[in-house]
Amino acid sequence: MAFARIEGEIPGQGYQVLVHEGFPFFITADVFRLRHLSVGQELTEAECNELKDAQARRNCRSQAMAYLARREHTALELTRKLTQKGYELHIIKPTLEQLASDNLLSEYRYALLAIEHRQKKSPEGRVLMAQRLGEKGVNREDAQRALDELYGEEAIVEYVQKAYSQAIRKVGEDKARYLLQKKGFSSYEIRLGLEGFEKSE
Repeated sequence: MAFARIEGEIPGQGYQVLVHEGFPFFITADVFRLRHLSVGQELTEAECNELKDAQARRNCRSQAMAYLARREHTALELTRKLTQKGYELHIIKPTLEQLASDNLLSEYRYALLAIEHRQKKSPEGRVLMAQRLGEKGVNREDAQRALDELYGEEAIVEYVQKAYSQAIRKVGEDKARYLLQKKGFSSYEIRLGLEGFEKSE
């Protein structure tokens, strides 16, 4: 006796797979077509398990795409969210690898946007920003690439001057430099930025 059998399509749910000694499950029409299946087709246990995984990968990709449509994510963030949705790591990992290969998942884009957002709101030094990216799970190569792009000398001057102006308003001129250090600016960044600040005064 076959392990499972593919039944007809149920509108809104897909094709039902009846497992003779187990729970039935559904596959979507696109998976049915892509795998060249047919109604009434019988499946071995191995074929049934592979079909389940194929459907899970399809659903996992669809869920990941829904998250990515809202904003950029790191692989770590998506892994956590997809795990909470009940997907297993052996399904999640290849799904995210394919999304990255298709340039739909990009930790470099995530890092650029994260840096730009932070620097517009409350500028920070490169070291602290690198730490933030690491905590979000951005891989080191993409993090360094984004930091190199957005922490050129002109950008550093702009960040420091903006942070210094905010610090003066918050704690006064005497403590402003100390606040810059707390925001992760290095001695070099502070010196570079404040030299430009003094010249522009």
